[in-house]
Amino acid sequence: MHRHPGFADTPEPPYYAVVFTSRRSPVDEGYAAVAQRMVELAATQPGFLGLESARDEQGLGITVSYWSSLEAIAAWKAHLEHQEAQAAGRQRWYEHYTVRISRVERAYAFDARR
Repeated sequence: MHRHPGFADTPEPPYYAVVFTSRRSPVDEGYAAVAQRMVELAATQPGFLGLESARDEQGLGITVSYWSSLEAIAAWKAHLEHQEAQAAGRQRWYEHYTVRISRVERAYAFDARR
């Protein structure tokens, strides 16, 4: 795959995707700083392959992080600083969220510039 801003530069499959779909609460209280810190921290974790994220004006967001293995995903979930952010999210920042973990078997792309 080729680099494009906002798109994860993932390897050839198989690998794993964690899809985090959320609805934000009206509370901000440092959300942006913690969210940015989680992106930076995730990027330093063994097995992290990349991340894509979008949020609409109504607060619906989808973040997909890509990982080399289920073990890498479990280690990220168990990371102490990530656990603290998860707790803050449940207490303040999210009305609802769903996490889905999938194995990517096939991936392809289109690029109008080529």
